[in-house]
Amino acid sequence: MAIQANELRRDGWLAALAAVALLATTFLPFLDLGNGADVTSFGAVENANEIGLLSEFGSSKAAVIWYGIPVLTCVVVGLQMIGRWAIAGLVAMLLGVLAVVGSVLAYRTNLEPLPGWFLTIGLGALVIYLGARVDLFRKDVNFIQPW
Repeated sequence: MAIQANELRRDGWLAALAAVALLATTFLPFLDLGNGADVTSFGAVENANEIGLLSEFGSSKAAVIWYGIPVLTCVVVGLQMIGRWAIAGLVAMLLGVLAVVGSVLAYRTNLEPLPGWFLTIGLGALVIYLGARVDLFRKDVNFIQPW
């Protein structure tokens, strides 16, 4: 079965767009620390690192992984721009897994989740799906038409 490159390009751009939206949600209010103090996901990671909640995950290494979200988003968009759809799909899946796992770990802190948390976990799942749509759901493709 032949598939047109435009379909792969469209699915890849949807994954890249969802990755950019995921990055934007990490800057929304993520957790409520009490006393009216809301923090973004990056502030939550910094606070968790300071009080030792990340010690079981390698402390600052876990924080560096979360700070990799902007880098992975740029990699997904850049790979999509140069036409490396399959690699962009794999990086998008990694980005989505990182966002979902990080959000679940943030929920374990017993702080009240805010809209940024819900959107990050939802868009993380969407990025995983769209990245998989580019790579994994195309098993029947044996030839890509360039037009």
